[in-house]
Amino acid sequence: MKAYKFKSAAQADHIFDLILNQRLFCAPWDVLNDPMEGVFAYSFRGDDEARPAQELAAGVQAELKKLKVCSLARTFDCHLLWSHYANGFNGVAVELELPEKHPEIRPVSYRGVFGQFGYRTDLEATEVARKLLFSKYQEWQYEQELRIVSESCWFDQHVSVSRVIAGHRLHPALFEALQIVCQQKNVAFAKVGFGDEGIDADFVPERAKRIVRPPEVRGSSSTE
Repeated sequence: MKAYKFKSAAQADHIFDLILNQRLFCAPWDVLNDPMEGVFAYSFRGDDEARPAQELAAGVQAELKKLKVCSLARTFDCHLLWSHYANGFNGVAVELELPEKHPEIRPVSYRGVFGQFGYRTDLEATEVARKLLFSKYQEWQYEQELRIVSESCWFDQHVSVSRVIAGHRLHPALFEALQIVCQQKNVAFAKVGFGDEGIDADFVPERAKRIVRPPEVRGSSSTE
């Protein structure tokens, strides 16, 4: 499964960690940029369901506190993604290969402002909490988001970096450093290009390897 992680130049340590250690950081959902993350409404039918519905809602809130989120995109060719998450093209999009059909990875579904569920006796608080975090307000639909929802801070199960795409405003020194690291790790390296059809990724050739020659040893002579 292909996905993209956008990072700004200010997050260079995160970029190198991802390339070198092949892992993704999962943040607490309540620090994400959407203030409606984790906010939900629930419904029930009749007074006999009121108490168990309230107990389920309390269980959902408790489960939400355990969960963390890593947000990814399913595309790199979106101007808004580069603007919002790579500091206006002063950053990168890291192309990843993730495991298929992993229980902690799902596409985000888009909905109204609040996440919602209706009370049923067969609902489990854990699964309701996960479903809420795998949904988002429809205003964010342009992100084409893919999410990892986990109890761990790090997701490192079969994560593979296949390509790094540099924004056209990335500082030359960071560009060069990433090019060197990608070359050493056998990761494709590209740079954002613009055409009539929008954003594409232009392949960047490998740097020529420098040949380090040993210093010349000169013989010494002595005079009597």
